[in-house]
Amino acid sequence: MSSTRTTVLTSPALGPVFSFLGDRLITPEGRELLPEDLAWLSLTACQAQEWRRMMDAARSASSIDSSRNVRNRNAGVRHHPATVVNLRPAARLLK
Repeated sequence: MSSTRTTVLTSPALGPVFSFLGDRLITPEGRELLPEDLAWLSLTACQAQEWRRMMDAARSASSIDSSRNVRNRNAGVRHHPATVVNLRPAARLLK
């Protein structure tokens, strides 16, 4: 008979929030995340933290914040919406 250890992470205000069932993390919505999923979650969190640091640095540099300088608002640079590139057809060609 195999026994699986369950650990519940709780919040005083919310009660049970996350739990571990063996090596899986169970979210409050009931989704199960495997260890390899958590590696991707960690990578995503690191990317978000780095992005936040870059944006904070950009905001603190007065020369970069062009919205405050009236001369920079109409500097002749035209902004165009980005186009979405669908990679699925290109990936099919590679197969």
